[in-house]
Amino acid sequence: MFDVISNAPMSTEFANSRFLTPLLAQHGWALFTDCDVLCLTDLMELHKVADSRYAVMCVKHKNINESGTKMDGQVQTAYARKNWSSVMLFNCDHPANRRLTLEMVNTRPGRDLHRFCWLHDEEIGELPPEWNWLVNVQEKPAYPKIAHYTLGGPWFEHWESAEYDNMWLYEHARYLREFT
Repeated sequence: MFDVISNAPMSTEFANSRFLTPLLAQHGWALFTDCDVLCLTDLMELHKVADSRYAVMCVKHKNINESGTKMDGQVQTAYARKNWSSVMLFNCDHPANRRLTLEMVNTRPGRDLHRFCWLHDEEIGELPPEWNWLVNVQEKPAYPKIAHYTLGGPWFEHWESAEYDNMWLYEHARYLREFT
């Protein structure tokens, strides 16, 4: 898959559409997470750390895991603010998010959106690292709240096992029983 604007590779169909979250929610707080996360706590706990001074809050990962491959053998692409947009808490009422328009999402390269091009640095708040722990990439926090399987997960044949795999597999099996 490629970002047709920049001709850069994309890993998922929702690589850029995630930035429509505040436009769809319109007001209040809205959470976006990648689909390869396992929530290990009640997400309402995010309200305890939500800070209305910020347009977006995220875990500000340092430049890690920038080469090689990631989920399903896809090429890992390095860019500024890598993984920041995989879990985002949007303050939809913040005036800075009015700069994020439908036109921008449809015309700006994904690399710009993932760097939060519509925001000034001081408009991006920081979530504690346990809110986006990168499984098999980072050291596990004492009490992770979201386990993010950014390299893939127990649903892939050649996955290197991790601590919460059994929980993910259990929830997947429960989903299949209840909804299929």
